[in-house]
Amino acid sequence: MMSGKSCSGSKVGWWLLLIGGLNWGILGLGYFFGKMWEWNVVHMIFGQWLWLEALVYLLVGISALLLLWGCKCKTCKAE
Repeated sequence: MMSGKSCSGSKVGWWLLLIGGLNWGILGLGYFFGKMWEWNVVHMIFGQWLWLEALVYLLVGISALLLLWGCKCKTCKAE
């Protein structure tokens, strides 16, 4: 989890990971109730615009990579 100072990019990344993780958790719950694809929150919100839905998934993936490698900016290094 984030501790201390972090840059805006890291904060946005954490929020995107939280949203993505919750979406996958809700999607998994939908699988057990037999309505797997009806519980995809990102699709419910952005389903009309497929490019925007794909962009959200891309940003969540980039956020995961940022978490793996860590942010190298001056603000995050100061911790």
